[in-house]
Amino acid sequence: MRGRRIGKRAVANLLLLPLAAWLVCFALVPMAYGVWLSLHNAFIENLSHPTWSGLANYAYLIKDPAFARALGWSLRFALISVTLQMVVGVALAQLFNRPIPAKGVWITLLLVPMVVSAALIGTMFRLLLNEVVGPIQFLLNPITHGSVLLGPKLVTLTIIVADSINSIPYIFINIYAALQSVSVELLEAARVDGASAWQRFWHITVPLILPIAAVTWLMRLLAAVLIFELVFTLTGGGPGNMTQSATIYIYRRAFSRSDFGMANAASFTLGLLLLGPSLLVVRRMMRPTG
Repeated sequence: MRGRRIGKRAVANLLLLPLAAWLVCFALVPMAYGVWLSLHNAFIENLSHPTWSGLANYAYLIKDPAFARALGWSLRFALISVTLQMVVGVALAQLFNRPIPAKGVWITLLLVPMVVSAALIGTMFRLLLNEVVGPIQFLLNPITHGSVLLGPKLVTLTIIVADSINSIPYIFINIYAALQSVSVELLEAARVDGASAWQRFWHITVPLILPIAAVTWLMRLLAAVLIFELVFTLTGGGPGNMTQSATIYIYRRAFSRSDFGMANAASFTLGLLLLGPSLLVVRRMMRPTG
């Protein structure tokens, strides 16, 4: 019996070897190399033999106003956009959590933007909002009074709208799934006792869906802070550096200035800043239910 258990354990470990090898080769080794590069002055011309700089790259980042602006823009964008997306996503989930004709069709259509890549949505919006040939820009000119939607005044709002179209379906489907676990009998009992629709939602529905809503909000917040494809294809970080996110800053450091040491230092600084919220998400997801 003991030999059989050891044999099963050996087979299980053997089956885990491909995954372990993949993690080592494509996660741990690149991460270790990135940490090593962040401690060197590593440019394209000396990438094979970079010079040691210690923590100089990290010290520079702390004082760099461009990195601070990029990080500040990313945090403001994430907080505003994800909060608005949560409000709309919860409202849509609540709307669909009742008998509706052809509900399956409407939900399918609502989820379509979620499967479209952010880069494609950014490219589509860039064409639709082009100040010369963009149809949306032309139709909204009377409202915007000639202001370009990708210009300095409205560009951040435009990115929030584009990101919301791509992200609200994800929030909607999570909250909609959470609403399915809310007891109909409990809501009906509250209604019979005289509770209004708002009271039933606030005192019964919200507490029951809050764990999933909190994890959804945190996961979307982390993804919004790390936004890259949408901003890169829609504005490229412009006009100027107005919409330069932290990830765009890292990209420009690495591929425009070929400063791979500083780019890796910025990447790990951003990773450390997001480590706390990431661990909180993992802790919430691993918490047993019931």
